[in-house]
Amino acid sequence: MTRNRYDVAAAEALAAIRRLSGLPEDRLRVVLTTEIDDGFRAQSAHGVLTVTASGAGAAVAGYAAFARRTGIAHVSRIGTRPVDRQPPEGAEVSGDAAFGWRIAYNLTVGGYTTPFYDWAQWEHEIDLLAASGVQAAHLTLGQELVYLRTFQRCGYDEREILQWLGPPSHQPWLWLNNIQNFGRGTTRTLVDDRAELARRVIERMRALGIVPILPGFSGTVPPDFTDRWTGARTVPQGRWFKDIAGPVRPDWLDSTTDAYAAVAEMFYAEQRAAFGTTGMWAVDLIHEGGHTGGTDLGAAARGIQQAMAAADPGATWVMQAWAGNPRRELLEAIGGDRVLILDLTGEAHRDDGFGGVEWVWGILPNYGGRTGLYGDLEGVAALPGRWHGDSGPRGLAGLADMAEGIGNNPVLWDLFHDLTWEEGPVDLRSWMRRWTASRYGAADPQADEAWRILLATAYGPWRHGRHGGLPAETVQALAGLPVDASNVHGAPAFAQMLGRLEGAMSDAVPPYACTDSVIAAVPSLDANQASLMGPRALAYPEGALIPALRALLEAAGRLDSPGMAYDLVDLARQVADDTARAVLRDVADAARSRDVGAYDDAARRLLELIDAQEAVLGTNEHFLLGTWLADARAWGTEEEERRYLATEAKRLLTSWGYEDSTILAAYANRSWAGLVGDYYRARWALWLGEVRATLAGGTTQPVDWYVQADRWNRADTPYPDRPRGDPRQAAAAVLDLAVRTLRKGVSERPQGDV
Repeated sequence: MTRNRYDVAAAEALAAIRRLSGLPEDRLRVVLTTEIDDGFRAQSAHGVLTVTASGAGAAVAGYAAFARRTGIAHVSRIGTRPVDRQPPEGAEVSGDAAFGWRIAYNLTVGGYTTPFYDWAQWEHEIDLLAASGVQAAHLTLGQELVYLRTFQRCGYDEREILQWLGPPSHQPWLWLNNIQNFGRGTTRTLVDDRAELARRVIERMRALGIVPILPGFSGTVPPDFTDRWTGARTVPQGRWFKDIAGPVRPDWLDSTTDAYAAVAEMFYAEQRAAFGTTGMWAVDLIHEGGHTGGTDLGAAARGIQQAMAAADPGATWVMQAWAGNPRRELLEAIGGDRVLILDLTGEAHRDDGFGGVEWVWGILPNYGGRTGLYGDLEGVAALPGRWHGDSGPRGLAGLADMAEGIGNNPVLWDLFHDLTWEEGPVDLRSWMRRWTASRYGAADPQADEAWRILLATAYGPWRHGRHGGLPAETVQALAGLPVDASNVHGAPAFAQMLGRLEGAMSDAVPPYACTDSVIAAVPSLDANQASLMGPRALAYPEGALIPALRALLEAAGRLDSPGMAYDLVDLARQVADDTARAVLRDVADAARSRDVGAYDDAARRLLELIDAQEAVLGTNEHFLLGTWLADARAWGTEEEERRYLATEAKRLLTSWGYEDSTILAAYANRSWAGLVGDYYRARWALWLGEVRATLAGGTTQPVDWYVQADRWNRADTPYPDRPRGDPRQAAAAVLDLAVRTLRKGVSERPQGDV
């Protein structure tokens, strides 16, 4: 790096630190040097914070570490607190990277979190990546321009490709070869505007030492490709989920053929012309149950690798270890040079790693960006003990945070990314005390008590032994069938198919993830979770978080910070979700005993709890459906397009897709104000009324939950995009309801007194 490049990089780091810290330029100094291999040294003297680092990104990470460890400020995915006090004189903080690769983002983040980000949001996001020590991140933003230009050269007209691409909210799954022709597609203006933003994002990532991992050409092609390219061989990929259920996937262009090589050359040339080269391409061959149609897998992989090498001889192929991939024969065919494997859950590697191929250890903290409290903090803190020293897994080269959505669980993000600078296992209790003091602005015994309880409950092991079955109403809804409260019969053939699908997926991906909200679930007397994926039971007693909420409420009376405001609402949200399970049991017991009075009381209490959750969610900017929709609408150039983008943004959270995607319903459910108080509440009110009709001998009407979702998705209902109300008062109301509910008789008592 020349002196001039050092100066430019130092200026970029200084600007990022100023944005995060709020400090004036005369109180900050950034020095970049080759004397540090990969890390930072931060120290304060005479009121000036000096960060000496190996690069711009490491300098930003150095500031974040100094802020956290000294308590003068806090940098976090959610809850960043600027510097509000003088740095302690003579304080020193240092860090040296344990690994060369620190990678962020599941490809789905581009749908579940960032599809409608503007530049201000992206700028903050890139600052957070640098502060977390991230060195590379997947980026699909704007890359649809490459598909558009490539396939126009193959004989398609612009209108066909714009339809094929789908809206921004769903485009990541085209890159993953899961869907095509979604909704009304996109527009040329959207394509161009997103490409322009992508150029700016890529430039800033590079400036802060973050490599954008762009999608490579896997062979995904639009329909009827062989009609446009004489002699081409394409292989139909069937339905998304093991060809058992879900949308029909795009065809795959055989990557052993001359046609593939020619199209790949066009693809990479167009990508280079639009965005430059970054040196890393993401391609997953036969992702989630795809197939090669008889083509040798190793030969297909060599075709992809050769096309990458022709475009950039020094580029690295990035692939996911997930759902049985990458297969051994694929790795043996391409060798280990210029290949990096992301073990999404840290469980796919063998005793010898991946046969010598470099790989990174991942965690997958959520499916769909769901909002539940979840993450094995003890397990994460212990990870360095599994890889340091001579006994570490072969080929391990880094860390990867593969959460499908990133707008939640900041404690897990912060802890996992802190492992970058750790030489051994983390003392979690000490780390938590420093984290809370930094996050909340001061140490507080009640805040510490709240997190002690959370560590033993919601943030326990990734997997647990409690599991629940699929209610019959859920099976019918996933099958796309209407449900009649007077005649719930399930869907035997579909349930059998689900069993085959779950078996096929479990063989490759043992089930885990957070048990999500029953408030968001398909209404049923036996509702236990909203989405198909997950254990369908809590890992802890339903009242176990009540003492934590009580303690955090007490701490919130003394401390005021963005982190406290978020955590209080998030914990109250989870307590409401947990309590809803107990209330629903009361509803079910009353219905089954045909006690109309008790039923009416329990149904009223369930709706009251939903209202209380809606109220507390509405007090914090991070839990507002209105913000998500306002961001979506902002990308439209005229009212019809604005409404369309908002509709598809809502669809992702509810039915996920159209009639062919009912199996995915509620996969990306969220506890957000507007979604809870309108969509989820209306569904429960409707179903509770239908069940009551069965008790009173009235007439019931079958409910088509897909139709209900589609109608709600298309409605142009406005929702607040600014918080309102007092979070402490709203959280206290949730606490009061939870205590009164659980005192009515929960079979398993929580830790401490209710």
